Amino acid sequence: MEAPVGLSVGATNLTAVAVGRTSVTRPAQVGASGREVTDFVDRVGDPVGILAPDGSSHRPELLLAEALRAVLHNVGGAQQLAVTHPVHWRPVAIDALRAALATVPELADAALVDDARAAATALADTPGLPARGTVLVCDFGGSGTSITFVDAANGYRPVGPAVRHLELSGALLDQALLRRVLADLPGTATNADGTSALGSLSRLRDQCRTAKERLSDVVATALVVDLPNHRAEVRLTRDEVDAQLRAPLAEFVVVLQDAMHRNGIRPGDLAAVASVGGGARIPVITTTLSEHLGVPVITQAFPGLSAAIGGGLLAAARADDGVTALAPVAPVADAPASPAAGVSQLAWSQDTGAIPEPAPWAGPVDHPRPELRFADDDVPEYLPAVPVPWYRRPQVLLGLGAAVVLTVAAIAAIVALGDDETTSPTIDSTTTTVTTTTTVTSQPPTSVQPPAPQAPPPPRTRTVAPQPPVTQAPPPATKPPPPATEPPLPSTEPPPPTTEAPPPTTEPPLIPTIPTIPPIPTIPGLPPFIPQPGQVVSP
Repeated sequence: MEAPVGLSVGATNLTAVAVGRTSVTRPAQVGASGREVTDFVDRVGDPVGILAPDGSSHRPELLLAEALRAVLHNVGGAQQLAVTHPVHWRPVAIDALRAALATVPELADAALVDDARAAATALADTPGLPARGTVLVCDFGGSGTSITFVDAANGYRPVGPAVRHLELSGALLDQALLRRVLADLPGTATNADGTSALGSLSRLRDQCRTAKERLSDVVATALVVDLPNHRAEVRLTRDEVDAQLRAPLAEFVVVLQDAMHRNGIRPGDLAAVASVGGGARIPVITTTLSEHLGVPVITQAFPGLSAAIGGGLLAAARADDGVTALAPVAPVADAPASPAAGVSQLAWSQDTGAIPEPAPWAGPVDHPRPELRFADDDVPEYLPAVPVPWYRRPQVLLGLGAAVVLTVAAIAAIVALGDDETTSPTIDSTTTTVTTTTTVTSQPPTSVQPPAPQAPPPPRTRTVAPQPPVTQAPPPATKPPPPATEPPLPSTEPPPPTTEAPPPTTEPPLIPTIPTIPPIPTIPGLPPFIPQPGQVVSP
């Protein structure tokens, strides 16, 4: 019986894995019109075709289907087959690939799944993932990094949209190392012009990629710089690679935290991190994920094969059960059989030449990523809680809220008491004013405006005896009239005088009777007659 086969589609490489038997990795390129055509993977679903060197146009998805058919033939074909596509692809690209696969007889019956679910399935089989909880799948590829959250209890299906981060990729790291190497060369080394200089720089970039891949296993390596005007040997160390990755990794952590926040996932909700792709072999990436998330970071010996291995496992489960649920299959060997023994797979490999098959790991036993195994019911007892700043703790927020409420209540009480004390004297003063106004009817206070002017009654002349000077003011005069600036009474409580009808305007006002006063004795030196008040003196 043939082994199930998984085909993995990457931006730079295409991989085929016959589960438990062998694997093949080739660059994403295909021959058309006698020339090699590349860069068609990211164009899948684009209605505009790709122009070949001879001027002919080709649909990107048809070129990819032809390249996958060639890779499948390298592993001998299969009856149980699955093709994995990048998880960040849009639905239009997935539909275009599905239609293109239907045109190739060898690929017409292949299952089409996303690479995040396939990679998590491979890690669940070996070395093992938690059976429940949320698992973070980070795929460090040659053109970018994908972030996906999958549900372990639901067959590792994505629980939210994938996030594609292009600032952390193998291609950008290769460029950074190339600039680092050129910075140490004399200025005349890169002054050559023409195609020979371009070819030399292209070969130097390939050497920088190879050196970067070797530094995943060793701490230092050397590369030969062969330029038209200069030839030398340059030494690179792992610390220099880590220095080039420091800024991109810091930005990646920020993007990762933002993706967790938008999906409603707290750090304590993560059960594990599945690290796949060629860049997963770089030690600083694994340590950075472990430090910031505080959960196990799980990977395989050859993380670039994880998606293809998981695709083969899903194809076997689909054939056995008729669904895409997982089923027990033969364990996957850590190192598939290969004629090129002793050469290990390199991280973020984009080599355009022949790529040797992976060989077993022959490094030290104390590997920086020890193998971890999880049982089906193995769930962490607790997850480390992320320290919360003091100003975001619930106790502090509740205390501040209570203090604000008490402060507002105290201010409201003080204002209310102040209003009561200010209103009481006003009422007493108003009451006194009303009493004075209603008592003195003959001489109303000056502050009270008289009614509308009326015709005066006929004058009455009355002769009275002279009166002695007033020595004592009448009782009403002891109280001064209210000031003219005194506010009127509230309209809701009219004063008592206003409730009585005014006297008829036809009657003259009553004048009180003044008692007769004895005559004033004559003072020497003054005339005998003194005009009395109210008398008219003729000249």
